Amino acid sequence: SCRRERPPSRQPGPSAPAMASLRLAARLRVVLPAPATSLCLRPFSVGCSHSDAQEGQRKVLHAFALAGAAAASVGCMLASASRDSAARCDGDRSQIFSGHVSGIKFEGGNLLKKLQDEGRGSREAEYLEKLSSSPAWSPFVPKWNGVVKDAEGHAWISMSNLTAGMKKPVVMDLKVGTRHWSPGEKEKKKMKELKKAATTTIGSMGLRIVGCRIPGEGYADAGAEDWGYKNKRDPTPEEFPIVLQRFFRTEKRMNTVRQYASALVEHFRFQDEYVFFGSSILMAYDAALGDEAPLRIAMIDFGHVHTMAEMRAEAEWEGRLESFEARDVGYIKGLDSLLEMLGGEGVARMQGLP
Repeated sequence: SCRRERPPSRQPGPSAPAMASLRLAARLRVVLPAPATSLCLRPFSVGCSHSDAQEGQRKVLHAFALAGAAAASVGCMLASASRDSAARCDGDRSQIFSGHVSGIKFEGGNLLKKLQDEGRGSREAEYLEKLSSSPAWSPFVPKWNGVVKDAEGHAWISMSNLTAGMKKPVVMDLKVGTRHWSPGEKEKKKMKELKKAATTTIGSMGLRIVGCRIPGEGYADAGAEDWGYKNKRDPTPEEFPIVLQRFFRTEKRMNTVRQYASALVEHFRFQDEYVFFGSSILMAYDAALGDEAPLRIAMIDFGHVHTMAEMRAEAEWEGRLESFEARDVGYIKGLDSLLEMLGGEGVARMQGLP
């Protein structure tokens, strides 16, 4: 259904995330397309078609994403450059929360992930390369550095390391989306994931903490807390925002997440290329820098990325093509929940979605 038109006397204006992008871009001197304030940014407004709105949102989104990525990384580079490289650990193996700890290696600025079997590894390599090389997606994902082989001939995906240069990395692995199985999955696996979604925050929020470590007082190791289902401490919906705030600690880091998630949800609002199942957002900062540590953030885990054409084919096979929607509604729900907990504006409130 169409939204009610605004009175003709008012000019269509940008959404809250888009306005945030304009302010952020101005502070970082990012060049926006055209006079950005004159772009059509909201559909169903007077003189603003859906296609015009989509193009306007896309242009501002890209500038916003680049600005947000710059804001999150400039502090990281300055902090890293000022420290003795011998004191850096580049990664903490105790904070690898995936089920493949032995399949992760830290090599300075690079992270190596062993190519998984059953086609997941090749799919992850394929889509990380595509996403990393796309101007629309690259601000949100690690840099793709190719596939390398070790002395035994095993293949490893090489990507940028989010914790490179950190002395005391603090990491949160946040699973995003309401569906975590691929099209054509075995029924047993599908039922297992459906049960998991129904009994955890996956179904209710589109989010679940895989693992995170909250440092003790003064960012000390003493008194640190481990959360997430890998640590057998799954936060409830009521505990979730408290855990997030205790992990980030500073308004500056929470604002980085808001900027990133706002840009990403605006992108997901219109992108109709891919859906992401079992994917995470990884967030990290250096506890050695205390409150001054900037937050680094990126999407990870692309072994279950599928094209919208694959999803349409699944819908046709299951006889639900008429209700098929060409966007990743599960991922949008997760981002919207994250923004709501951090005080941002999500797509659900903007668009009146359930």
